Amino acid sequence: MNVKKASILALTIGACLPPSPSLEAMPRGTKFVSGNLDPMIVDWHPEQRGDLEVAMKDGLVVVSYSEAGFQLLQDCRVDGTYDFMGMTRRERVVRLETADDIRANLPLGGLGLVAKLGGDLERGATLDIAMVMVGKLRSTWKHVTTNDLVGGKACDRASHVVRGAIVGAFAMDKGERTRTRAAAEIFGMALGGGHQTRGTIRFVDGQLSDCQGADPDAHRAPKQCGAVIRIELLPIDRGDTEASIAPELADTCPKPLVRMDGKCTRPASDVPAECSYGQGALCFSRCTAGNATSCAKLSLMVIRGDGTPKMPGNANFFARRACTLGEPAGCTLLGDILIRGIGAPPDAARAAPVYELGCTDGSAESCAKIGNLLVTGQGVRRDTKHAAKVLLKGCRGGARSACSDLGLLALGGSGFEKDLPLAAILFKKACDGEDSVGCSNAAYMSEFGLGTPKNQSLAIHRYEKACKLEEARCTWLAAMLQMGKGVPRDWVRSTWMFKRACFKGDVIACAIVHGYVDPTVRVDLDQVRSYVNIWKPTCESGIARDCSGLGVLMVALGD
Repeated sequence: MNVKKASILALTIGACLPPSPSLEAMPRGTKFVSGNLDPMIVDWHPEQRGDLEVAMKDGLVVVSYSEAGFQLLQDCRVDGTYDFMGMTRRERVVRLETADDIRANLPLGGLGLVAKLGGDLERGATLDIAMVMVGKLRSTWKHVTTNDLVGGKACDRASHVVRGAIVGAFAMDKGERTRTRAAAEIFGMALGGGHQTRGTIRFVDGQLSDCQGADPDAHRAPKQCGAVIRIELLPIDRGDTEASIAPELADTCPKPLVRMDGKCTRPASDVPAECSYGQGALCFSRCTAGNATSCAKLSLMVIRGDGTPKMPGNANFFARRACTLGEPAGCTLLGDILIRGIGAPPDAARAAPVYELGCTDGSAESCAKIGNLLVTGQGVRRDTKHAAKVLLKGCRGGARSACSDLGLLALGGSGFEKDLPLAAILFKKACDGEDSVGCSNAAYMSEFGLGTPKNQSLAIHRYEKACKLEEARCTWLAAMLQMGKGVPRDWVRSTWMFKRACFKGDVIACAIVHGYVDPTVRVDLDQVRSYVNIWKPTCESGIARDCSGLGVLMVALGD
């Protein structure tokens, strides 16, 4: 595999869409439904979606999304990029049966479509949306604060960032409640691709024939199967956001609506809707009825004891059911359970194929996990070439640790040709996603000008971010303070940081404290020897920081 040729393709939204109708312009009694964090955009005009799909080059898209409407903020952005990750092709038909369904799932043009349909909805009309999904556009950003926004006053109304999107092909057409149609019929095979209209309402983008040849390992969508179908929105943290579960398992519908058959709608007794995280009894009921995401949530809940008693022994069953039913996040959970030994002895060999399945089905985190096993040789034969392939897929899908691990391969020339500029890009992506190792390595690249311009202030900023994310990563910021490199020299503060990093388990920090500050501090010599074996070749390949660390470890060994 040539990772350089399969380089990260960054797509960013820069164009501004027309604002939604204001509340004053809405018919009496109607209300813009906000809060759906993965709305469909199949009702957007071709020019709007075209701008979204091809102009994603200037950073992450920032939007204003509230009961007043939905609008892209053209002059406000977040420094980051989107990449394409392929997944197993999936087809789905979503039926919007009420005005509330339409307004909740189509936040830009839903009001207009409701007005266009008029009384037909009461007489049994529906909006039928056929979707063929082949991949995702994703960023590594999973947490954005107001400090991350770039644009000054243009960001005043910012509420959400577009974290990613689902891509493929879609067709939307007026239907009837008494008649169920397959995706191919809604597309209308004879009509081909492109945007078309027939009757009162019809939108089509893409060709089923192109989607059928989609490759889960491809780095771009097929030519006529790359339309953006849904966008994934991430609320901007203004200081009042509580820590939550992974975005893949977080609730995305505004209450009291629930996720059911691919849409946000009011609960129905005859269809198993997705439960909300923490609802133990309901999640068990929905999982038993066959809702895959409810099974994945339940698995995590019984491990943590959230909304249900802690029952780690049952986590395997619920995660396996989620994975079998087609929920990629369930496969990731199952792999984690197996490798951590939750409810049973650790078994990396059994976790590996589960991660592979999750990776193929579109879980970036599964790609990161199997990639790490392939790099370390844990549970599988060590294979850095295959590791590079799955780590690239995971990184493109937004898994920050995959970007970090792939950056190390690029830095050391393991699995493919050494590529310092690519390593610098990958470490920045990992740091964007708040990966402490990625931030530390991105800082190192800036400190020495490796693959990126030398920039001491940027290096300090990234070392500080790494230290803030994880105290075990404070070692290199402490070293900068000790040397007075890029910052005023501060031996007292640096010594305190070395001690904190050592307390949190960093072997280098412990070796420094043991060798230069306090010889009574214990150092795990077996761990030191393992690091020596790892860093000898990287030092010989020219990684200066590893040479520094290697020297410190040698001192700790008395060599």
